Amino acid sequence: MRLASLFTLLLLCFSPAFDLLGQETANDKAATKDSYTPVTTIDPAIPIDQLVIMVRPLTKHELEGEAKAWFDLLRAKSRQIAAARLGVKKTNEAMSADSEEAAKASLEEAQLVKERAEVEAKKAEKEIVDAAQKELGVDGVSKVENQPAEDAKTDEEAAPEPTDVKAASKTKVNLLANVSKLQDQRAALAERLGVVIDSLQRKGGDVEDYQKYINAVVGIEVDTADMAEVWAAMNGWVLSKEGGQRVAWNLSKFIIILLISYLIAKVIQKVTNWLLERRLRLSRLAESLIARMIKNVVMVIGFAIALTALEVDITPIVAAIGATGLVVGLALQGTLSNFASGIMILVNRPFDVGDVVTAGGVTGVIHQMNLVSTTFRTFDNQTIHVPNNSIWNNVITNITANPTRRVDLEFSIGYDDDFEQAEQIIMDVVKSHALVLKDPAPQVVTHDLADSSVNIVCRPWAKTSDWWAVKTDITRSVKRRFDEAGITIPYPQQDVHFHPRGTEALQNGEPSPA
Repeated sequence: MRLASLFTLLLLCFSPAFDLLGQETANDKAATKDSYTPVTTIDPAIPIDQLVIMVRPLTKHELEGEAKAWFDLLRAKSRQIAAARLGVKKTNEAMSADSEEAAKASLEEAQLVKERAEVEAKKAEKEIVDAAQKELGVDGVSKVENQPAEDAKTDEEAAPEPTDVKAASKTKVNLLANVSKLQDQRAALAERLGVVIDSLQRKGGDVEDYQKYINAVVGIEVDTADMAEVWAAMNGWVLSKEGGQRVAWNLSKFIIILLISYLIAKVIQKVTNWLLERRLRLSRLAESLIARMIKNVVMVIGFAIALTALEVDITPIVAAIGATGLVVGLALQGTLSNFASGIMILVNRPFDVGDVVTAGGVTGVIHQMNLVSTTFRTFDNQTIHVPNNSIWNNVITNITANPTRRVDLEFSIGYDDDFEQAEQIIMDVVKSHALVLKDPAPQVVTHDLADSSVNIVCRPWAKTSDWWAVKTDITRSVKRRFDEAGITIPYPQQDVHFHPRGTEALQNGEPSPA
């Protein structure tokens, strides 16, 4: 029997419970324990979400009574399935019988066992439902008595009158279909019993026996030696509301939730980037990191919600993560150190995305950063991940932090060459270069008389982005102009002087003079 609305059902269900709580005293607890009548079983097909609401305010004692009622329904249904499967075995005997009389006897036994189990199951369900209706004061006909026409038709087809051996095959097909239907109903009852015992366990009740029984009886039972039974079980599971249809719907919800979470996370990431860029004006590195962290958090939340769509209880997972947090923290001390260093880098902002940096023994362009490591792209297109701890605890050189940069060059000429001419050539090359800045003014100075050469320092200034071009262009142009002017760039050389007396002593085999 279906009630007009959830609100009416909840009022009817909770009213006796609240009355019981108000009237129960220490003197009549024993009498109350024996007289409690379950009320959540008024509809064995009650939706799960409604059942969750109904059992929440019930006391431990009340939940014990509710659990026993649902357990009785589950046990009766399990017996009915066992009888139907036994009927399948009897039809197998009939199909392999040597005589028509033996086949008829096996079919009659199958029919008898099935009918007796159906009568007992319907009787048990009727008693439980009628008791709940009476307790709630609901007038109506029991749902068990008022079977839908479809169910009556199914029962009629499931057990045809045994007339001959040929009827055994049809009887078996109908029995297997009935087994699939009953298993679907048993799974639904087990799920509802699970809701009740979960609430009972949270309130201190003992549910171990109930849980063991559920684990023992729920599931698809198949005789793998009988291919007809295997096929019927597979087909029945796929078409079952509690089987294939439910799994398909849950998987669809799981995928849809993940897709929606991903889209929401991308939108939030873009909005966060826009807000950080326009309002807070953080570094691009910090903006990217914060936006990605928010995106990942949204994705994690979406994944958790998607798991609930698969009917996965994430409460134990969250509890396990919290319990193991300390152990994980001790095991990941290095990672936590990198995390702290990442925070310091974000706060102090020694570099940003796109900067050319030397840090942690690596020189390259900063690509991205998270709270554990920083990603470099080297000039030969290698990707290097450097722990943040190695960066923060060492010298950080930001090569492109400033808009302009000095280009340091040094040219060597021979001692026989005119150094003033060489200085003039270098200065002409520098001033004629379009990328060299006029302010600060370039410097060309002879600064060192080395062992093999006279060294001239050249220090022009250029934009940081033009540094490499200025360095290479000036080097090539100066070499070309030196060649035209006949100015040499000497090789390292060393003059060795031999003393005449020392040479004669060596020739005579005598030791050379000191």
